[in-house]
Amino acid sequence: MAACPYLCYGVVMGPSFEWNSAKDEENQRKHGVSFAEAQLAFMDTRRVIARDMAHSKTEARYYCLGQVAAGVLTVRFTHRAGSIRIIGAEARRFMKRSTKYSDEALGRLQVVDDFLPPPDQLVLKDDGIKVTLSLSKRSVDFFKTHAQRSNVPYQKMIRSLLDNYAIRYAETTSTKRPSGRRSV
Repeated sequence: MAACPYLCYGVVMGPSFEWNSAKDEENQRKHGVSFAEAQLAFMDTRRVIARDMAHSKTEARYYCLGQVAAGVLTVRFTHRAGSIRIIGAEARRFMKRSTKYSDEALGRLQVVDDFLPPPDQLVLKDDGIKVTLSLSKRSVDFFKTHAQRSNVPYQKMIRSLLDNYAIRYAETTSTKRPSGRRSV
């Protein structure tokens, strides 16, 4: 096993996502897209970032256009102190006929260079459940040491390790038959 299990899973901490839960609910009612799904548009390696030229002069607003499942999501966001704050999202299904695009301005939008880290360095927001977990001092010291070297919170490192473990072993256990007695 690698010296740091957090890094051996290929997870690199980068900007994380955040959003207002009330706006998320409103967006789901209005556009049928949750912000949890909207963050997946940023994972498209061919995503396009455009600046909203008509919006606030005090804070830059952007759009990310990225492919998710069978369509393209358009996600409005701001970029604040290392986090991507989602403020709206809409889904567009793929068009049946081809459309010719040019380098012209898209209304009050301006396509800009993608200033965000690559998709593999983004940290998706996940709905978490708080639990109390008792660990040995040795384990906590281990995670704190490696977290400090990687410049990440040790709790996130532990969570990532457990999430990856659960994903890895959920696949193998779901195909096996349960052991033990059956009820008759």
